[in-house]
Amino acid sequence: MVSMIKTQKVHNRVYQYQTDSLASAASNAAVEGADPSMATLTATTMISGNTQILTKAFQISQTSDAVSTYGRAKETALSKLVA
Repeated sequence: MVSMIKTQKVHNRVYQYQTDSLASAASNAAVEGADPSMATLTATTMISGNTQILTKAFQISQTSDAVSTYGRAKETALSKLVA
């Protein structure tokens, strides 16, 4: 079976990761010797998800793959795209 979906190795059915937001671009130029203002930091956000196993099978005979077709080399190549 061939899949066109990228695989990712995981160790559990439920996975978690953290997201963080970046500060927007600002005009923060300062004069030499000026006192800096302290930035307010925000905590990261924990996100979780569930893994899935997806399947979709198709069957192509060797005869269908061997005969000449217009616009493609093999019937299997088309079936992988549309399955």
